[in-house]
Parts: sequence; C-alpha cells; structure tokens
Amino acid sequence: MCRSFLVEARWRTEGYVPTVEEYKTDAYITSSSLIVPTYAFLGMGTEIVTRDALKWLTNEPKMLRAIGAITRLHNDIVSYEMERKREHVASAVDCYMKEHAKSQEEATEIIWKEISKAWKDITEMHQKPTPLPAALIERLLNYARFYHVLYEQGDAYTHPQLMKAQVASLFVNPVPL
Repeated sequence: MCRSFLVEARWRTEGYVPTVEEYKTDAYITSSSLIVPTYAFLGMGTEIVTRDALKWLTNEPKMLRAIGAITRLHNDIVSYEMERKREHVASAVDCYMKEHAKSQEEATEIIWKEISKAWKDITEMHQKPTPLPAALIERLLNYARFYHVLYEQGDAYTHPQLMKAQVASLFVNPVPL
C-alpha cells in the first residue's frame, strides 16, 4: 500500500496523468479494498474465517476488485470538483478525460457505468453458491453498501457532517420495531 501511495505522490509531483489502467491498478490498492475486509474478517472468529477463506481473500477475488472499483470510482466522482481546487493526484475522471478525449460529464457517465458493472459483479457473487460461509460474503456486501451510502450525497468521508441525518436515524431516532 505504501508503494502505491508513493506512486501517487510521484504522479502528483510530476503532474502525470496515468492511463486508466495504470490508475485503476494503483487505486485498487490505495482504496484499501483489500485491507479493510481483511480486518473485518479477523474479527469474525476462526469458526467462520478459515484458512480457505483467508486464502480466497488473498487471491484478490472479483468481488474485492468490484468493491475497490465502487469505493475509489465513486469517491473520484463526488470529490472531483473539490480536488481540482488543490494540488492533487489525477482522479479516474481526469484519466478518462485525457485518455479518451472526453468531457468531464462524459467521463463521469463512463465511470458510473463501471460502478454499475461492479455492483452487478458483487450481486452475482452474493447470489452464487460458494464454499465460503455466507457471513463472509455478507460482510463484504455490507462493506460495499457502506461506501455507497458514504458517497451517496457527496464526499462524506471528507465531510462527515453529510452523514449526520443517517447517524441520527440509527442512534437518536431509530425506527421502532
């Protein structure tokens, strides 16, 4: 992960806009889509998280790649305007614009289609029979859902006040059961 952050720092310093594929390869790592699920799995206990499950996780399955796409690409779309105001590494929007000679709107539309495809991949994995315990797949699905909600109304990672209503509805004004 540190190497990937150094790659991004070099790109920013040099003003380099990578190809879409270069960007995705690096962004998949810096989005933490491998690290966070690993931590989440470790907290579930050895009855659920077996050696086979960890081996599956370290082989970078399609579901994790899809989660990485959702987290990074969604963030790139919602934070694009803010990041343009300061010195920042090129985003997926910038990469698509440069590589394919597209406008910001056209690049964003392409990226939304990729996010949609990533959700289809996650849904497919969630519905397919798998030797992994359902609790593990559900945990990954919830991770993707969390990031969807985090970026649904803007960049709530950077501006957590955007999540105030959702947090209040969970803890202050919960729905009675």
